[in-house]
Amino acid sequence: FQTASGADVKLYGFLRGDASYQAQGGDGIFNRINKVDLENNEKNSDRFYSTATVTRLGLDFKAPVQGADVGGKLEVDFRGGTNNDTIRIRHAYLTYNDWLFGQTTSTFLATDLQPEMLDFNSPLGIGTYRTPMVRYSGSLNPVTSYAIALEKGSDDNRAPALSSKIKYDFAEGKGTTSARALLTEVRSRVSYEDKLIEIDKDIFKKERKQITSNESDLGWGIALGAKYKFTDSLQAMLDYSHVKGDSKFLLYTNNAFNVNPINDDLNLNEFDAVTVGTTYQITPKVRSTLAYGAMFAKDNNAFAQQALLDTAQNKTLQQGWLNVMFSPVTPITFGLEYIYGERKTFNGQKGKDNRVGAMARYNF
Repeated sequence: FQTASGADVKLYGFLRGDASYQAQGGDGIFNRINKVDLENNEKNSDRFYSTATVTRLGLDFKAPVQGADVGGKLEVDFRGGTNNDTIRIRHAYLTYNDWLFGQTTSTFLATDLQPEMLDFNSPLGIGTYRTPMVRYSGSLNPVTSYAIALEKGSDDNRAPALSSKIKYDFAEGKGTTSARALLTEVRSRVSYEDKLIEIDKDIFKKERKQITSNESDLGWGIALGAKYKFTDSLQAMLDYSHVKGDSKFLLYTNNAFNVNPINDDLNLNEFDAVTVGTTYQITPKVRSTLAYGAMFAKDNNAFAQQALLDTAQNKTLQQGWLNVMFSPVTPITFGLEYIYGERKTFNGQKGKDNRVGAMARYNF
């Protein structure tokens, strides 16, 4: 349809319902591999969940402007708010020729290279972070494209993050690969703790103690991934990232840093993340994906030493999944998926993720 100003608008989206039985895991229906219960402290076992909040609505705009390519996108779902039950903006941006202004998936990420997962929170080892940005994109030749962007990083940062990507298609469209880079500020928030100090009987004074200082450092990341279609039925994908001092752009990572209590220096977390998987089109209506994702944090640095008593920080995360998707007719898909994962803290405690999920979706 058209707007009053004459812009062409395309409506898209899907209606989706999800259900999950969780033998072991975290508190919620979707992926929380970094927060699953530790052994001997399991509170979220044997639970059934269901939701329709991942239902999605989107609008693509294209404006009839002479001499310019003008467009935009607005996409929402219902995973907002504290209880994940209010409208949330996923994408909201405008495009002018090769420029993009607004919120969309970070340029440091490559969601096109991730193995298919039924779980809405996405697999371990990749990122889906959508952030406000200004981005410029272009092409070097018909098979090579690039993008560079200034993006919003952590809330405490004084400067935007710088991200870039170069993408190359090969083997006559059967394969694609991309390399990405990230530079971002790492900054601690100045915070204080108030304590009452007893001076004499019934006489106290308030003393304010600084907990963290206004320190900053440089975080960075590099990533490389590829996808290749071996036959019309079989394709495989692999993506690898190495990041230091960031917890925003990739999923299920530790805190970006902790603070040295003696000199207030920032101890940056450093980790590797990887996903690998394969999808096989069994019949024109049935496909299946087998995949694995992992995060390995560096365990011989100052961050790891200080995180020994923090069970919210993980030395390793690993997760495997197998799903089957069935589309009896084009707009409808049913899915069934089994997920098994483990997390291990820096002091050796372990937790398990053991779930079965199901999905029904109608695309429109």
